[in-house]
Amino acid sequence: MSIWDFLKGGSTIPNLTHTTVPTHNTELGNKVIKAVYEHTPVGSLTKSFVDNVFKDKVIPIKGSIIHCSLFGVEHTGVYIGNGRIVELLGTGYIRETSVEGFIDGTNAISIYVACNATSPLGSKVIANRAIRMIDKKRKYNLVMDNCHQFTAGCITGDFENYSNAFTFLENKIIKKMNSGNDIVWRVWDLD
Repeated sequence: MSIWDFLKGGSTIPNLTHTTVPTHNTELGNKVIKAVYEHTPVGSLTKSFVDNVFKDKVIPIKGSIIHCSLFGVEHTGVYIGNGRIVELLGTGYIRETSVEGFIDGTNAISIYVACNATSPLGSKVIANRAIRMIDKKRKYNLVMDNCHQFTAGCITGDFENYSNAFTFLENKIIKKMNSGNDIVWRVWDLD
């Protein structure tokens, strides 16, 4: 199976060793670049380096949605203030943790904050929903009941939502937190 068949819905992961990006299909080419570049350990590290050195960093506000790299996928949570984050673990346990705790067990060197064009997005309502869920347990499922669904629940108040993919969560952020405008992920300034 070729990379092109895979991106069009194939089920077998192709060998990317000798793949070139097509010049005739920009959308498909961009998907390849994202898949190869951002979702490999080298690509994730390179992206994080570029974002840390060359792009503006931000400090989250209460209720900001954050994410970090988790070996080719994203792990998400809610910033609640004072350097503390609420996250859903793979065990189903919802905990309050530190920056270090949030990225522990991941390949992340950066945490990203959902922003409008220049500033972090967030609200005390979202932070309070996350705080109320601390020490509760969910029936975790990597595909159907995961950190993205939990984080979307903090945004909407509906923890049984269908935002179980990072893209779906981004759509919730766009619609509910940024008036339908696109978002930008900026590195959390931890200095």
